[in-house]
Amino acid sequence: MKASALKRQMDFDVPVNIVDVRERDEFQEAHIEGAKNYPLSEIESWINTLDPSVEYTVMCRSGARSMQATWQMEAKGYKVVNIDDGLMSWPGEVVRGGNEQ
Repeated sequence: MKASALKRQMDFDVPVNIVDVRERDEFQEAHIEGAKNYPLSEIESWINTLDPSVEYTVMCRSGARSMQATWQMEAKGYKVVNIDDGLMSWPGEVVRGGNEQ
């Protein structure tokens, strides 16, 4: 899925569960409102804490790290959608700061 398609879903209030797999400092610089930060470098500590009944939309800066996370999450049985072009192509507003899980 492209970032623009995610934006359209959000504009129509379609519920999404965004997992941002960038590092914590990157997330604090800019992220999509409502996204949760789960760094790819820490995937072993968080992957089993997610709800397997929920579909997750996974993103990073450009789509490479999110693809890696998507593969690992799919292997564990999670329903996932990768944002192919990442935050670099996000057409909407971004939030700065914060890092709550």
